[in-house]
Amino acid sequence: MIGQIFFNEVRASFNLRKPKSDKPTNIYLVCRIDKKQVKLSTGVRVYPDQWNTKKQEAYVSPRLTELDNINNAIVNDEINKLRTDFLEFKRYICDNPNEIDNSLFLLKKYIYKDKMVKQQELQKPVQWLRMTISQDKTIKSDGQRNTLAIYLGHLKVFEEFLKATDRDDITFTDINLALIKDYETYLFNRQVGKGKTTKTSTVGNKVTALISIIKRAEPYGLIDISAAKLNQYKKPKSREGDDNEIYLSEEEVSRMYALELKGLEEKARDVFVLQCWTGQRFSDMQLLNGGTVKDFNNGKILEIVQKKRTHKVSIPLFPIALEILEKYNFQVPKVRENTMLKYIKEAGQKAGIIGKHIVTEDRGSKITNTTYYRYELIGTHTGRRSFISNMLKRGYDSHILMRITGHTTEMAFKKYAKISSEDAANLMLETEANKIEQTSKVEQSNKVTTVSNENIAEAISKGIEAGLKHKNDIAYDLLFNSQESNIESYGIDRDVDISQFDLNRNELDFLNKTSDEFEVGAPSLKVRKISAEPSVIRMVPSTSASRRPPSTAFFSKSSPLFTGSTPASA
Repeated sequence: MIGQIFFNEVRASFNLRKPKSDKPTNIYLVCRIDKKQVKLSTGVRVYPDQWNTKKQEAYVSPRLTELDNINNAIVNDEINKLRTDFLEFKRYICDNPNEIDNSLFLLKKYIYKDKMVKQQELQKPVQWLRMTISQDKTIKSDGQRNTLAIYLGHLKVFEEFLKATDRDDITFTDINLALIKDYETYLFNRQVGKGKTTKTSTVGNKVTALISIIKRAEPYGLIDISAAKLNQYKKPKSREGDDNEIYLSEEEVSRMYALELKGLEEKARDVFVLQCWTGQRFSDMQLLNGGTVKDFNNGKILEIVQKKRTHKVSIPLFPIALEILEKYNFQVPKVRENTMLKYIKEAGQKAGIIGKHIVTEDRGSKITNTTYYRYELIGTHTGRRSFISNMLKRGYDSHILMRITGHTTEMAFKKYAKISSEDAANLMLETEANKIEQTSKVEQSNKVTTVSNENIAEAISKGIEAGLKHKNDIAYDLLFNSQESNIESYGIDRDVDISQFDLNRNELDFLNKTSDEFEVGAPSLKVRKISAEPSVIRMVPSTSASRRPPSTAFFSKSSPLFTGSTPASA
């Protein structure tokens, strides 16, 4: 919140440009606002030796020539007028502290108001804006996005509108909300293809872009946006559906990533997949190069400062994202936006993302429905949209995701959340099914199941057979699913005579060579030899069985499931 600006904090003085010159020199109005110094030309000059620094005015004296006195009188009149204008500005800025960021423009408006009117009457808006934009070195004209070309494109269409409506001789004083609304109508009716006009959302975007360009003239006093009511413009409401944009499922992203591509096509695909797993804007992808990688117990996090709103975000590096970054040594390839669009659409087609999608467009007078293949709708925003939608499907809260994507409002975030009603319904069914399955497993694990010698024999035989195939103590998967082996070990504590198992010599030798205890099954049975002859073994429940996945066990001396403990006496 902006605090109060005190009257004595806003000060001004008149200073000579060259105080030691022997020729007339310019007089500047030097202002100090919000701890910043601003210097403005007054448009008048004086001989330095005829300037009274203390009184801040030019001498008028019988000792001077008549011509000098006339000039100095004009100087003093102008200075007094500027003092009055500055005082008005001072009162305004103190009464409106929220305007402090716009203080330079406001100061020029008060000081140069007469000159601005004359300037307004002479300047041709399109020509002036085109020249100003072209000379602005802060506007990018190359790289991933040619912003300069986009700006000039908006001015070209506006110029076409002015010529079509016989307004090509207008000045900045003629630009107002009524003119902008006429421009909006022109865009609605403008042909952009065979029988096609510009859709409603695009019209609104084009008009707001033009207004932002026109605002560049405001600091120069050529236009007052508020007086022209341009700040009151509202985009036309579109009747088009909310599901025009698509997102790719994790499976579809994986199919694209699995494609064997080369060159620029491979780089474009990799950048897109990286978007799908980081949730960042296309314009922010190069910022990953300068990010800070932090190691945590559960993985790596990449910290960057986003370009658009200068937000610092921490991105969890999922395996695929980390793999791509390491592939390029954390230097994300630079790909132009148009090139990116071409190759990711082609990659989508090759990956079989060919499902059909209906796009509804509001074109002012009518609504059109057009069917596209899904790959045709893949764009640079699809990656960010896919990340958000897939993470929501995984069950992550939107507020957590907003901290990663850099969204500041839920309204902006929701535009990227494209989970359909069908997705939501399936997600709920899947969640409930998982809950039932987990409950069933817990209940089943608490039951004591009677196991026959035949089932135990089958399990042991499989274990021994597998052991014979891996004599070098290499860990391997027994694939003892509890449903397949019908083993539920909890509560089992019994002696089993293995002579009935019809073991061959190799199998008996294997038992003799093993440790005195080993485990089989899932949940596993601990097998303990209780005699010198391997004719009897003892089956007891494993103490750690409940902590292991119920579907898979490992059987090896190097495995954690091979106990290797000292046998208890029989």
